[in-house]
Amino acid sequence: MTYSPGIGLKIKRAIFVQEHPCFKDTVITKERTVTRFELVLFLKDGGYSVINGKKHIIHAGSVRFHRPGDKVYSYRFNEVYVVHFQVDNVEIGREMFKNIPSFITIPNVDKEISILKKLIVAYIAQDGFECMNSLWYLLGRIKEQYQMQERNNKTKTITQIKNYIDENYRRQITLEDIAQAIHMHPVYIQRKFKKEAGISPAEYQKNVRLSNAIIYLRTTNLSIEDIADLCGFSNSSHFIRAFKAREQITPLQYRQRNNVLDILS
Repeated sequence: MTYSPGIGLKIKRAIFVQEHPCFKDTVITKERTVTRFELVLFLKDGGYSVINGKKHIIHAGSVRFHRPGDKVYSYRFNEVYVVHFQVDNVEIGREMFKNIPSFITIPNVDKEISILKKLIVAYIAQDGFECMNSLWYLLGRIKEQYQMQERNNKTKTITQIKNYIDENYRRQITLEDIAQAIHMHPVYIQRKFKKEAGISPAEYQKNVRLSNAIIYLRTTNLSIEDIADLCGFSNSSHFIRAFKAREQITPLQYRQRNNVLDILS
């Protein structure tokens, strides 16, 4: 049944598959090449899916989306909602659904389950309009969840990098140190931080050092050499050059104008 004549989209299957004891003896399904677009929503934790060589752990709320040509296999003992559909022109279909993730876990899928139930009822009743309406709504929600998680992940990554530098700014740290601490590749960290923060991790560390140096200059009578050492600069000359480049005056000049102890005395 073609529900969208303009793009030749046909829903071929829309069902709820109950957990079945026979799956307990299933270790790994045979790898297959997908021939349609397939959407699967898992209701329970357990097992994993491998999509084009990438392994994804299944949790309650995991959604798997396959495209024609994907090579997949899995291990599962689960309850799932399944929707299979095809588009006459596969390339048009790929373009239409390019922003749908291959795998995502959604924290709360109550709304998605409600949409799937409505879709299945419409599929059984041969209600083409409601079928298409439910499918587009469902895919739109999955796309929105993916985009929101991507934004959150970006923010989380930048926060992790900043927190690590904030805690370790006094010592000489490298991209490899950061990568090991937050379990990411150094090149990825460099590119991601530069893109999101506008500066490199090394520049951020220098700014943190200078900001802390300003606190010492304003609130203590420590020597310039001691402040340079406390803030992680290799020597006082390096500290003075970096400070002057940012503040347009030397640390000593800054202290003479802003030292809180002098103001209070």
